[in-house]
Amino acid sequence: MGLARKPPQPRPPVASEDSAGEQPPGVSVAVLRELQSLQGTGDQILDALVPRARLRQLEAGQRLLQRGEPNLRVYIVISGRLRVELDESPLAYIEQGETVGELSLLAGSAATATVAAEKPTQLLVLDEETFWWLAESSHEFSVGLLVRLAKRLRSNNDAVQENIALRRQFEQAALSDPLTGFRNRRWLDQTLPRIVQRHLHASEPLCIAMMDIDHFKQVNDGYGHAAGDAVLLQVGRFVRDNLRPADFAARIGGEEFVLVFPQTSMPGAISAAERLRESIADAAFDYEGSALPQVTVSLGLVELEQGVSPGQLLARADVALYAAKQSGRNRTEWPRRHARPEKVTQTPPQRGGTKSAGSRNRR
Repeated sequence: MGLARKPPQPRPPVASEDSAGEQPPGVSVAVLRELQSLQGTGDQILDALVPRARLRQLEAGQRLLQRGEPNLRVYIVISGRLRVELDESPLAYIEQGETVGELSLLAGSAATATVAAEKPTQLLVLDEETFWWLAESSHEFSVGLLVRLAKRLRSNNDAVQENIALRRQFEQAALSDPLTGFRNRRWLDQTLPRIVQRHLHASEPLCIAMMDIDHFKQVNDGYGHAAGDAVLLQVGRFVRDNLRPADFAARIGGEEFVLVFPQTSMPGAISAAERLRESIADAAFDYEGSALPQVTVSLGLVELEQGVSPGQLLARADVALYAAKQSGRNRTEWPRRHARPEKVTQTPPQRGGTKSAGSRNRR
């Protein structure tokens, strides 16, 4: 038959230089018994704890722990409330009966957060020696400590997951145009080099179109910027309706867009660009019930060639766009267009499903 372990006899507390503000114990066993972190601990152990522990009183706003500074104490809240801060923003609250400081003590590291009194707070202070004595003497205290640490770690994991989700949202927002929902210039600068490299490595065709809304400044000047935004949104809907899921669109500024046609050779890209241009030119645009002038777009289209960088590809598309503007607008231009024996734009080849994946026979 085993013998129950007898709790060690209390020893007088040893004063230290970092015990400033702490007072001799003046708390009863009855008060300790009601604290959540000490529930289940026997009265003999609590009797021995009273002379070992110290008391500390904090005024509202007074700091207990400073992030980055060492800590070798565990604090139990007798009354009041503590606030855990990161970058001066409240992260959590430590209520009556709960503990703080055990993570840094167990890890032998600095405090990972700043802790201050939310309101006047009284604390029971356990130095390192007393903490380990209590953990060895009371099975209930040790189990409770493990449960609290597990909950705290799970809470931290949930916070990490939430922060990851928020970071992804911020990254998405940083790479998107808030008005149209298309990608922006930053996304294009980051992603186009990878798209180009992938197609060059696989020897697959790739076409890029630079698209500009014709006379867009006249809409803004004559009808207001809100009407201009409405035109951008309606043009955006036509772009979505006429591109495959595999294609990309980015608004790179004002009324200018870049269209990316992966795995698409020039005949298929011409078909896609002309279909989009014609659908916009045939549409009636309005703002708040009032009709707007006819809206048209011009496009400059180029195909990827060996030895051409992403920047050069966009520059060539811009040159083709300028040619479309100089030729009267509401048209698509591409290199060597006028050297082609047939007029591709009159009978564009059938696209193999506007919303289907794959190459839709553009090659």
